[in-house]
Amino acid sequence: MRFDSGELPTVHLASIGIEIAPEVVSSSAIEDTLAPAWEAMGIAPGQLEQLTGVAERRWWPEGTRISEMAARACRNALDKADLGPERVGQLAYTGVCREYFEPATACAVAAQLDLAPDVALYDVSNACLGAMEGVVLAADAIRLGRVDAALVVCCESAREIVGIAIDKLLRDPIMEHFIPTLATLTGGSGAAALLLVSSRISAEGPLLLGSSHGTDARWHHLCRWGVRPDQNAVGASTRIEFMETDSLAVLKHGVEVGKRTWSHFLEEMQWATSEIDRTICHQIGSAHRDEILPSLGLSAAGDFITYPFLGNMGTVSIPVTAAIAAERGFLGAGQKVAFLGIGSGLVCRMIGWEWR
Repeated sequence: MRFDSGELPTVHLASIGIEIAPEVVSSSAIEDTLAPAWEAMGIAPGQLEQLTGVAERRWWPEGTRISEMAARACRNALDKADLGPERVGQLAYTGVCREYFEPATACAVAAQLDLAPDVALYDVSNACLGAMEGVVLAADAIRLGRVDAALVVCCESAREIVGIAIDKLLRDPIMEHFIPTLATLTGGSGAAALLLVSSRISAEGPLLLGSSHGTDARWHHLCRWGVRPDQNAVGASTRIEFMETDSLAVLKHGVEVGKRTWSHFLEEMQWATSEIDRTICHQIGSAHRDEILPSLGLSAAGDFITYPFLGNMGTVSIPVTAAIAAERGFLGAGQKVAFLGIGSGLVCRMIGWEWR
């Protein structure tokens, strides 16, 4: 669907505020911790970076609150756009990581921002596509005149889940455990907030042109993060957190969904692949990038990456990567820019911008 036609107001990306986690954790450091498991499984040192392209990732200090880092990202976005928090009519928290089952983490974020008392607050969940879905929902609210400005914010913390994966491999170092935890070991932490505004406020900033989505729910079981009963514990009430990913199957079927969505996206946007100047993709790793870009007819030269030094930050990956790309001059005025996301479920969301 295109968003830039008709009599409705246009939607602009006023700013992206980001918070980069401070603790740098190299893949070699993780391998040092896993050295007994690596030896037991016959894995040579250096394979974690070799297989994923991730040299390092960043983590929050222990005890860091998700809502606090999300609020910081929101403040950064508001300050960059010189927009007062009272102008924000909607805030959606879109991260996979949350502070509680209820209330919505958006409420904890809003409490730190001095937003208006009638601001709409809610959480959005769709695996690594949360922020992308939040952008579309914010755009709908802006175009229909419900709000003039909306924040879409996410924060992810990988320290805990990577620690659980490491402990599991050290307890039982077998390849059947290594393969589904490989993707987990790339996890990084960060926060990002996208501030979207109506042209009634400002027509500056990248223009949101449109979006398309695709799904294949048959493969919802390929990547899962949650809690389940601990089979090794005494007592049925003991539950543990886990994350498991069939990386090869996610790649295979994700590419299929991506190709189908890409075709629909080009048709909706009325673009040819050759007209797209820049892409910002979800940052999974080198194997996925090497597969997905050629399958869509895209060149790596037009694609900006952060996974080598930030890892896979889930919902935070695309907005942080876009912010860094813009800061370094990779994104420029007049360019056609596509945000491309494929997440577990399987779900796919693509968003088109005219950069300004």
